Amino acid sequence: MAKISRIEPKIPALKKRQKVAAYARVSMETDRLAHSLSAQVSYYNDLIQANPEWEFAGVYADFGISGTGTAKREEFNRLIADCEAGKINIILTKSISRFARNTVDLLSTVRHLKEIGVEVRFEKENIHSFSGDGELMLSILASFAQEEVRSLSENSKWGIRKTYQNGTDGVRNKKVLGYRYDGEKYVVKEDEAEVVRFILEQTAAGVAASDILAELKKRGAKSWRGYDFTYSHLNTILKNEIYIGDRRLQKCYVADPIKHNKVKNRGELPQYYISDCHEPIIDREIFAKVQEILKERAEAVPTYPFTGKIKCGVCGHPFTRKKGRVRGKTYIHWICRGKKEVGMTCSSVNFGEEELEAVSAQVLGMDRFDGEAFEKQVREVTVLKDGNLQFRFSDGGTKVWKNLRLHQAWHEVTVTDCFQGKIRCAICGNTYHRVNSGGRWVYWYCIGKKRSNVECHNVNYADFKLRRISASILGLEEFDEAEFERQIEEIVALEDGSLEYHFREGRTQTWRRM
Repeated sequence: MAKISRIEPKIPALKKRQKVAAYARVSMETDRLAHSLSAQVSYYNDLIQANPEWEFAGVYADFGISGTGTAKREEFNRLIADCEAGKINIILTKSISRFARNTVDLLSTVRHLKEIGVEVRFEKENIHSFSGDGELMLSILASFAQEEVRSLSENSKWGIRKTYQNGTDGVRNKKVLGYRYDGEKYVVKEDEAEVVRFILEQTAAGVAASDILAELKKRGAKSWRGYDFTYSHLNTILKNEIYIGDRRLQKCYVADPIKHNKVKNRGELPQYYISDCHEPIIDREIFAKVQEILKERAEAVPTYPFTGKIKCGVCGHPFTRKKGRVRGKTYIHWICRGKKEVGMTCSSVNFGEEELEAVSAQVLGMDRFDGEAFEKQVREVTVLKDGNLQFRFSDGGTKVWKNLRLHQAWHEVTVTDCFQGKIRCAICGNTYHRVNSGGRWVYWYCIGKKRSNVECHNVNYADFKLRRISASILGLEEFDEAEFERQIEEIVALEDGSLEYHFREGRTQTWRRM
């Protein structure tokens, strides 16, 4: 007899509701755009809450923030943080240009969200990041959005320069000590103007900057930001033609609308000078006398190829040359001027002059440093927060030199096994061996130096330096012994102290000693 069994009906599980959020942004603070942002927020509130399969996770909105970067978009960054915390499954946004106009930022953000299981839906373009061709379409359309930013920027610059040519300063710096801008012209702010007059009159009388700063501190005078005056503040005031009622336009310009990097106009673009456009604070005779004194002081101070070329990426001050003697030997370093200012601290990295020359020669592809070629080809060098150097060239190009920090006085103590038998001396052919000096200093030296029948003078290498150099050669942020063993066949220590890396695949790569 056939066996009969009862099959109980299965109640399908309820589909889990998706946590949906929306992102909106406008880039200018105007009443019309404020209304537009409000309308976007209301639209997404209604749209998400009307869908029974969705759970409302909020609307994130940035007002008056550019879409070419993400650093200053607080709501955008809060949205990403909430996605990483698992609070959101889907993001709705009006269009690619609302989400980001920088192709790199857009793709990196969308890829990151995709990795953590968050989908982004762009309504205008009808693109879903989880779809098969989503990333290709995003890449193409984001490039168009980025170029649109450049086009708008060029149109805006054209309009500004036309106002300059007509003698109208359409863009004004409202933050000037001694003045306030009332919407049409600069108006003297007398309490601050008194400080400006004191600085210019004392300088014209030949008083030293250090004495002027001491007197300003004694009086309790402050910069427009509320800080004690520094040499940098004095220099800016002493050279500013605004205090005689004139304006020089287009001193700086934005080189790249995507990066928003403002650079000093060194002749790349025309400048325009407007005379008698507002009430002066100081007489022209005194201002002219100050310019003569500044010129005399500048001529009395020797200049070097790096003078005025190196800028601190931490506090914005220029780097200055410092000479010192230790145990009878002279050392020359370039340090941030901010470290010398009273009441200021700066964490930027110092550089020895010889190291700067070697780095510059390497970046410019020279066998040895050439000061004239450096001054001609390099517009500016920025010391970044991580100690790397960003070179900005006269032709508009840039290049970053990675600082491996091989000359640190204080560093971690490392003891590495994988270098054993891997380093060969190019002078005598012997291998390098490791020495542990009391656990505080571990280095590798050519064993040929210990043998009586061999004459070798090749350099020693600290273990921590070998690790950092090897990580850089392998393209790693941190040294990995397993990866080193997998890729590197041998290291040859060359006579000039450079290291030639031989890969198992057959290629070689050289680290040049500086």
